[in-house]
Amino acid sequence: MRAFFLLLVLANLLFFAYVNVAPDRGAVESQIPLLQISPDKIKLLGAAGGVAPEKPPAKPPAKVATAAPTVCLEWGVFAGPDVARAENAIARLELPPAQFERVVTDASGYWVHMPPLKTKADADRKVGELKALGVTEFFVIQDATQWRYAISLGIFRTEEAANAFLAKLRERGVRTAVAERRENFLKQVAFYVREPNEATVARLAEAQKEFPGSDLKAATCPLAATAAKG
Repeated sequence: MRAFFLLLVLANLLFFAYVNVAPDRGAVESQIPLLQISPDKIKLLGAAGGVAPEKPPAKPPAKVATAAPTVCLEWGVFAGPDVARAENAIARLELPPAQFERVVTDASGYWVHMPPLKTKADADRKVGELKALGVTEFFVIQDATQWRYAISLGIFRTEEAANAFLAKLRERGVRTAVAERRENFLKQVAFYVREPNEATVARLAEAQKEFPGSDLKAATCPLAATAAKG
């Protein structure tokens, strides 16, 4: 009797479990097809025929650095006898040829001179008088032109500079010298030193003291086509 009772209880428990659990199992089993993977529906990212990943934004082109213009030290301008003197001063610096440039330009200017004399003897006599008065910088024109035997005393860029020099000659006793404007007569020379070091700048500044009318300043280097190296 006791065994029969236990079997009845066990049967009731199994029935109860089936009634409560079976529907849940069916719900779970109904979801299994949804969880199955369909190989034909798989898409590989980045594969051929698939969805390609976004390309990173293109980098802007790198800026090409442009070379800064070369800086020169300009010394000038010179004309007449001062050109040779300035060239000697530059030569003493013993600069490499590639660092030094000589630029010549034509310009109008003022010429301080003594008018042409008739003969060479007259010119020699006038030269003696100038030396006696302490005037040592001049040259006698020897070319067979209308200016033959004229005595050149100086060439200047401005009328003020020419008149100031003429006044100094008057103070020394030179009476026949004149100052005249000449179109495209003046050969102006400027010297350029590329990227000078401190020692070169100092030596040029010292040389400039011998040429009070000259300027020493930083400037853009001239183009090779306009420069006459000397």
